[in-house]
Amino acid sequence: MKRRQFIGVLGAAATLAVGVRAAKNGKPKYVFLMIGDGMGVAQVRIAERYARMKAPAKDFRLAMNRLPVKGLTTTNDASGAITDSAAAGTALACGTKTLNGVLGLAKDKETPLRSAAFDAKEAGKKIGIVSSVPIDHATPAAFYARVPARAMYYEIDEFMLQSGFDYFAGETMLGRGKAKDKVPVDRLVKNAGYRHVRDRAGFNALKKGDSKVLVEYDLGYAIDTKAELTLADYTRKGIELLDGENGFFMMVEGGKIDWSGHANDLATNIHETLAFDDAVAVVLEFCMRHPDESLLVVTADHETGGLKLSPIRSPRLVPVIDAQHYQGAHFIDQIKKWKKTGTKTVEQVYDHLVEGFGLDEVADITKSTLLQAIEATLSADSTDARSAEIQKMYGKKNAAVVAFLHEVAARTGSRWTSFTHTATPVQTTAYGRWADRFAGENDNADIGKNLRDLVASA
Repeated sequence: MKRRQFIGVLGAAATLAVGVRAAKNGKPKYVFLMIGDGMGVAQVRIAERYARMKAPAKDFRLAMNRLPVKGLTTTNDASGAITDSAAAGTALACGTKTLNGVLGLAKDKETPLRSAAFDAKEAGKKIGIVSSVPIDHATPAAFYARVPARAMYYEIDEFMLQSGFDYFAGETMLGRGKAKDKVPVDRLVKNAGYRHVRDRAGFNALKKGDSKVLVEYDLGYAIDTKAELTLADYTRKGIELLDGENGFFMMVEGGKIDWSGHANDLATNIHETLAFDDAVAVVLEFCMRHPDESLLVVTADHETGGLKLSPIRSPRLVPVIDAQHYQGAHFIDQIKKWKKTGTKTVEQVYDHLVEGFGLDEVADITKSTLLQAIEATLSADSTDARSAEIQKMYGKKNAAVVAFLHEVAARTGSRWTSFTHTATPVQTTAYGRWADRFAGENDNADIGKNLRDLVASA
């Protein structure tokens, strides 16, 4: 994969000093909340290690790590349980805890909550909601929807289009699959007066002054995509469209960091984290041109995968990660086909995956483990009658692919300890005159409360 050109604005000539001149009425004109879904401290650290080793520079750091104010944020839901993205997104958006699965409602699943986006709109700001995953997925939906269950995608789409927000950009909406016997989603978009963009030409044609824009275009995964747009492009376009006299509020989510964490796919996770950081760099460059009027907060809704890193940097990190050219899920459909047709032996699948993941010499004991996982995958029936040992190691996932993904991680000195979310606190960084509000130990609801206060009318 072609990696980012490291952003010149973050070079030695740039300064990240916090602006000292007061904005109008003491509140920021431009407010950015950027959320790396599933992005734990370890995910950030190994992505920076990779980028630094890939293009050595003495003072290089990720854009999000260059922000001067640092914090550590807890993420549990209202019950104290490990959070999902709906509860965490609601806390970040509304400043109030709720239960897992709930969007924009209190823990009684009835009392409506108000997000910072609506506060900002009431204050006269324009609003942008941007994601690398479907725009009706849990995290972005927390800023405009109020539903008791995050899977109510069609209803979420209705809330989105009723919000009147100025700019939405994400992948194909999930509500399309829930529209049976209902008004088609495209008609909802048209009836709400949104300019609906679904290709690169339409995206390029967008210009300053265009309002009520919905971009629905699949970005794919950064590691293997041939897509023509990136999260950074979505973000840059949002700034262009939203900038005006009263400023704007924009939420930007890197959603596939979470998905690759669930998959235990380190190479994909690193590339998704870097793609998210490219968007952070776009925002930081803008904020540095408006230092006395801008606030940028970068955080995560939770950690996914329980990623653990060796304290010693592996010299193999770059070659191991670069040898994997596709997300791990790329191989799952192939294996399913071979299993159904019986056209590949265990050894043939092994050879294919060794080549696909770019593994060099494989120790005998490692090969034995990989072969065992492949055999279990090819022989499992619909009841998943695999051995307890195999199910403990790989859960209900494709054991063959996960075994290779774990070997990739091991070769970098890393290991995944979970396929789900964890309670590990996440990193928060911030830039701007108001950044100190997000320093030190805090909770995700604290971030939401502070944002609401800062974007509300004076």
